[in-house]
Amino acid sequence: MVRSLYDGISGLRNLQVGLDVAANNIANVNTTGFKSGRITFKESMAQLLKGSSRPPGNAGGTNPMQLGLGMAVGSIDTMMTQGNMQSTGQITDLALEGNAFFAYSNGTGTFYSRNGGLQYDANGKMVSPTNGFVLQGMMAGPDGTYPIGSKIGDIRIPFGEKAPAKATGQVSYACNLDSDSEGLGTVIHTNAYLANVSLHGAPNTGAADTVTSLHDSAGNSLGIQAGDTLTISAYDTGGVEHTLPIVVDSVASPNTTLADIITGINTLLAQPGLAAGPAAASLNGNGQIVVNTAGTGATINNLTVHSSRPGSNSYVSNAFSFGASITPADLLGKNSDAFRAPALATDYMSDLYDATGQTLGFEDGDPISINGTVGGKTTPPSSLVFAPRVGAIGAGGTTGTTMQNLLDAIQSAFSLPKNDGTPQNNLSVSMDIPNTPDNQIPDGSIVIRGQKEKAFALTNVSLTATNSNNNAISPTRFNANAGMTEIQAARDTAQHSTSIVVYDESGDAHTMTTTFTNSGTPSEWLWQITMNGGEQILGGSTGRLTFGQDGSPSSWTFDDNSTRFRFDPMNGSNEVDVNLNIGSPGSFTGITQFRSPTTTAARDQDGYPMGKLQEIAIDEFGVIKGIFTNGVNKSLAQIYLADFNNPAGLMKTGDSMFAKSDNSGEAVMQLPGIGTPTKIKPGALEMSNVELATEFTNMITVQRGYQANARVITTSDAMLQELVQLIR
Repeated sequence: MVRSLYDGISGLRNLQVGLDVAANNIANVNTTGFKSGRITFKESMAQLLKGSSRPPGNAGGTNPMQLGLGMAVGSIDTMMTQGNMQSTGQITDLALEGNAFFAYSNGTGTFYSRNGGLQYDANGKMVSPTNGFVLQGMMAGPDGTYPIGSKIGDIRIPFGEKAPAKATGQVSYACNLDSDSEGLGTVIHTNAYLANVSLHGAPNTGAADTVTSLHDSAGNSLGIQAGDTLTISAYDTGGVEHTLPIVVDSVASPNTTLADIITGINTLLAQPGLAAGPAAASLNGNGQIVVNTAGTGATINNLTVHSSRPGSNSYVSNAFSFGASITPADLLGKNSDAFRAPALATDYMSDLYDATGQTLGFEDGDPISINGTVGGKTTPPSSLVFAPRVGAIGAGGTTGTTMQNLLDAIQSAFSLPKNDGTPQNNLSVSMDIPNTPDNQIPDGSIVIRGQKEKAFALTNVSLTATNSNNNAISPTRFNANAGMTEIQAARDTAQHSTSIVVYDESGDAHTMTTTFTNSGTPSEWLWQITMNGGEQILGGSTGRLTFGQDGSPSSWTFDDNSTRFRFDPMNGSNEVDVNLNIGSPGSFTGITQFRSPTTTAARDQDGYPMGKLQEIAIDEFGVIKGIFTNGVNKSLAQIYLADFNNPAGLMKTGDSMFAKSDNSGEAVMQLPGIGTPTKIKPGALEMSNVELATEFTNMITVQRGYQANARVITTSDAMLQELVQLIR
């Protein structure tokens, strides 16, 4: 019975230790970085009452008989599970995500903790606020690097440290220069002027106009295009259709002419069954095709030309219609519509028509006034007196006012150069001729191209003819047709400037301005650098920037063959050499040229003045960076973390600190996130890993165990009392 008393006593004593562990955990439920404890129990000694025996013969063996003598504490373990993170926003509060520890030194030894709540002491050292132990890591050199041979020691933030000034060595540019930045001149034009194809050109070339430029007598374009098939067709007296296709030339420029159509008509009419003769069709002086079968005895029915293009077929067939039939009785033959073509500079104005096919209404002596402004300034009065054509086209001695005379008068009135100065080298004043790529300008119109820049913008331009004889016709058709349409406004050559502050070796600031000007050559810009102080530019201040077809820079050249921009600060400091980084071919990180607004800017430069340490920042890899007032960021120190083979074997020393033990292993100092998987989370603290629900449950089980052991002692005492009372 005495044994049971001692069994109960061992249970009471050791369960009290279990309650102590739970109570300590609960007491530290809000302790930063606290690691909870866990108790385990083991069986104490056992008394052997009877040993075991082997099976004798065919009988069975017996097991040993043992009686336990109570229980004891098996172990008290430290639970190293990760605690939750609590965000604090304090930059010097550090939490650990992983199994490593912060290392602290008290000057004589090194201790380890999960508590990263740090403060500064009077010397700028980062210390644990509970005991003043100093955080361990490696200090960076003045340039922010860690020299070979650097050792781990106390981390101290050098408040008051200065970052020396650094001269600018490179300026980097970025963003875009608008590809559409060339200076432009005003481009205006009149309505189209048309000419009789029979009187067209000088000397008269007859039907030399291309079919793609033909208009009918009402001024409608026939709409024939390169590649169209024009089919000439006619019926003989037997009702048999005869056809001849002509494909409009599309090799190089279209060159199928009206003469080719006339030749085709004659070829068709000479076929058996029609037999109208090899020269039945010809062009008369009114620009009409005349088909005459007189003397041949042939009758031609429904002679016409059709186009394979649906949109233009009706215009073509109407213009080339010769009526239901052409008979030998038609002594003068049958005519097509009168064909017109865009006027040329060599055409006489008396032979021209407006865009609707109407005569212009000129008479001898009508003055044509040329008015307008150049750059907002009204030009002096200028006029040209009209004279009708005298003499036959193509014959010697022909006189009269031509369109070229009017073009020359316009050029003189506005003081325009012969050519417009563009890469296309257009005439400043000209007639728009067929088969040119300027689809906005109607063929046969007068085109005026002003000089580049708004200072030479053409406005309020007018060509006005007045009637010299009120009893005769008036040139109102010319005036209406001469109304000006602007298709391009004058625009200044694009110029864009960007400035950036650069520094000399003493830290003095200098404003450097780069100006980009479109050169007028596609994909080429001129650049120039100026300084706005008393600096002296030594070289490399002007050059050219060209772009490739992909919009990336292809070359950056200096006019003086320099390789860098150089200037003397004129303040006693050494000259400053600046590399200009605009990007590279195929790369779009620097300056680009696309059809997008100009946004190019000098983005970065690597110089700075002297600065003082303003604040610090800590990243997840434990790098402590100093942020200086001059914008410089450099590394000040590197926090190291301690890894252990058996972190649960560490000894608690109080103040949330641990010390290594014989069973923890040696501390291995590692870089966070690199040497060890543990990372630092700035602005947070690790909370205690105590779970209250578990601790409350443990207290209940300890309490019940304690009650049960107390009952054992009470029961043993009652039995002893009965034993003592046996002698009564």
